[in-house]
Amino acid sequence: MSYFYGPVPSRRLGFSLGVDLTPRKKCSFDCVYCQLGKTPKKTIKRFSHINIKKFQDELRQILKDKPKIDYITISGSGEPTLHKGLDKIIGNIKKITRGKIPVCIITNSSLLYQPSVRRELRDADLIIPSLDAATPQTFQKINRPHKSITFKRIIDGLIKLRKEFKGKIWLEVMLVKGINDNIRQAKRLKELVDKINPDKIQLNLPIRPAPENISIPSSKTVLRIKKIIDRKIETISTTRSKKQTRLYKKVDSQILKYLRRRPANLDDLTISLGINCSDIIKHLADLLNEGKIKSTIHRKKRYFIADD
Repeated sequence: MSYFYGPVPSRRLGFSLGVDLTPRKKCSFDCVYCQLGKTPKKTIKRFSHINIKKFQDELRQILKDKPKIDYITISGSGEPTLHKGLDKIIGNIKKITRGKIPVCIITNSSLLYQPSVRRELRDADLIIPSLDAATPQTFQKINRPHKSITFKRIIDGLIKLRKEFKGKIWLEVMLVKGINDNIRQAKRLKELVDKINPDKIQLNLPIRPAPENISIPSSKTVLRIKKIIDRKIETISTTRSKKQTRLYKKVDSQILKYLRRRPANLDDLTISLGINCSDIIKHLADLLNEGKIKSTIHRKKRYFIADD
């Protein structure tokens, strides 16, 4: 399988079948908190390399096993809106699933200022765009965008998306201690949120390993920010979903596929792959010995990362 991964347990979407259309770390941002590491070369040039027949065949094959899927989520290991023709991809998903599984797009909002990009997203059921900053200075510090992406373009794109998009919009804000978690930022963010008018705001926290030495704001700080914004807002929980019942024949390859897209701890892998914990440990040990993965301790938990 080359276009899909999972279903993986998502902290907000239940079991999410991921769609990855972009090469690893092909992105318009180089965010300080990105779990995939640094962006080698930022870009806003859109591309298309999908083989639509192979995409359709892979999705049909996955659905044959009848796994639990709450959302089909276009996100992956780069910025998904860099891929052209998202409207056709969404259309194919809905045709194959007969519209029974909602489609979600997770985007960093960098290309939403382009009318063509917004048109391609119109048939999605849910869009989760990011807005991590409330000022141009903080935007540069936390997201480190491509030189052509301005803070004004981000805000304008989000406002226009809300006016045009008929589905749900959940605005995501990643809070990083000492960068965007102060009172001034929160008050300015509230002003911007009121203009954008999302259906929901989700405060996220960088709980996974990141390339930069960053910290998570205190629960007191998060609560203060929630009170300032004073809208339908939630902090994304770390509560895990129930385990998948599907078993994989090639466990090593499935572990590697998962880890190439996000660092994971033992619980993540056990729940997502539906495989006994002791069996996962054996495969992790083999992959570590072969040098295909590495491990790190983050917030007192051991995470595994693909060593590409």
